[in-house]
Amino acid sequence: MATAALLTSHLLHAADAPKWNLLFITADDMNADSSGWMGCKLPTTPNLDAFAATAHKFVNNHVTVPICQPGRSAFMTGRVPHRNGALGFQPITPGTPTLTSVLKAAGYFTAVIDKHPHMKPDAEFNWDEKLGGSGKNPSLFREHLEQLLKAAADAKKPFFINANITDPHRPFANNEQGAAQKANPKKTAKRDADGETKGFKPEEVTVPSFLEDIPEVRREVAQYYTSVRRFDASFGGAMAALKAAGREADTIVVFMSDHGMSFPFSKATVYRNGTWVPVLVRWPGMGQPQRREEFTSSVDLVPTLLEVLKQPPLAGVDGRSWLPLLRGESQPDRDFVITHVNTVSSGKPFPQRCVRTKDFSYQFHAWPNGTPHFRVEAMAGITFGALAKAGETDARIKSRVEQLTFGKPEQFFDLRTDPDERVNLIADAKHAAEIMRLKQLLLTHMEKTADPQLENFRKLMK
Repeated sequence: MATAALLTSHLLHAADAPKWNLLFITADDMNADSSGWMGCKLPTTPNLDAFAATAHKFVNNHVTVPICQPGRSAFMTGRVPHRNGALGFQPITPGTPTLTSVLKAAGYFTAVIDKHPHMKPDAEFNWDEKLGGSGKNPSLFREHLEQLLKAAADAKKPFFINANITDPHRPFANNEQGAAQKANPKKTAKRDADGETKGFKPEEVTVPSFLEDIPEVRREVAQYYTSVRRFDASFGGAMAALKAAGREADTIVVFMSDHGMSFPFSKATVYRNGTWVPVLVRWPGMGQPQRREEFTSSVDLVPTLLEVLKQPPLAGVDGRSWLPLLRGESQPDRDFVITHVNTVSSGKPFPQRCVRTKDFSYQFHAWPNGTPHFRVEAMAGITFGALAKAGETDARIKSRVEQLTFGKPEQFFDLRTDPDERVNLIADAKHAAEIMRLKQLLLTHMEKTADPQLENFRKLMK
């Protein structure tokens, strides 16, 4: 009853609001620095780069959860995982308002392309139309968006379309698995578009510095960047479809990746490359594009988009609108961000928390027990096996593998000299004051949000 009353109150104030459309496009497992507008030297994302030139850029945005389903639950509710109910791969708590349910109740046509199995239950993600199977096929993805734009026009309603491109999620373009599937065309069907995207060669790519530049890693990184290039083809097709439908001038367009790349020390971890996800947003009459350096979070998207859409604010969210920042106003506590991991795709719990600033990061891990048992999907490809093998003869790589698989209850990194978070300085006395400051920020957040790891963290604080 309380949720129904909250939504009714929201709608009473929304009756006369302008009805701009909303197109929210996501990439799947794409690192922050894999696109040209964020510094990538490879020609990976010309279409996204062209859009970025017209959009506000939030370059220090971090997703609150770097895993598919709980991450989407967070940015579609504006609530951290333990306050929306989706700690891992389970539905959000029934009755929790979502961007979908709020906008549908306000009169929007709501639709989604791909990833809808990761947004549950259906009562809270009550799409008018759901399409799937096109997220790695640029031409089919455009067809699907065109279909939804026409359906919205036929319904004579403003639209909210969540268009989810499933590149560069594994399996990567042009990899061995894809080659094997080509021998059985019926299995591949129209889902993927392998062979239609020009692949990067291993010698062309730069291995991200948080990984090790060894041949097998380089080979898989080349496959990843090929998938990024295919993502960009899908993005370009989506933008072309929006323009052809005549809806550019009255549509808010948002782009973000759901988290970092599916490699060790990225996806499903609170390391920097797991959660760092810049956001692009453009709306009619927004003025000169701005580049914002403040720390923002994916839970800020719901309050931001509702304000841009001139909808009343939604109670119970953990995020804050970015519009005051764009107006030149200051907001407190924009010099840090807090991120979370709870249960991973296997169903195993690997609780992690991080408080991150421009210069430092502090991580709390509740799972280490002295044995090498950390295992997530991002370690299933070529790269982790190659690192483990190289570690048999290379002490430096062995230490890096152990850092990931054994873990430490506490880690502290000086990002000014160690942006890849390799050297744990938790016992360094000269950082004691900063470590305590970050721990207090995390404690306050955990207390405020009733974090299920609060008691474990309090024990550590003693």
